[in-house]
Amino acid sequence: MNGTPLHEFIFLGVFFALVFVVPIIVIWLSYKPSVDFDATTLWTHQGRVDKFAVIILGTWWLHSCSIVMWTLLRTIQTQDYLTYQLWAIPIIAKMLAPKGDDNPPAKT
Repeated sequence: MNGTPLHEFIFLGVFFALVFVVPIIVIWLSYKPSVDFDATTLWTHQGRVDKFAVIILGTWWLHSCSIVMWTLLRTIQTQDYLTYQLWAIPIIAKMLAPKGDDNPPAKT
């Protein structure tokens, strides 16, 4: 990145905020009862944190951050956007899916 130290500091600050602050805010808002924003279904299963879902969301978030960084550095290529879509489509579909009953009735 060719720029002044101030530009590099701003870039690193924005990138740090994107990588660390945004996920913390999303998680905090998901568990705050006064806010009508619930993304907990993305990383929980039957009320418990799902390790596999957390790993998938974490790697998707890192890929999202790298896409932003590559775009800002102007080193991104078309296939990078294509691989990103493989992550984004199922996750966005899960976010927009109608909420079902998480606890189906037990069979007797």
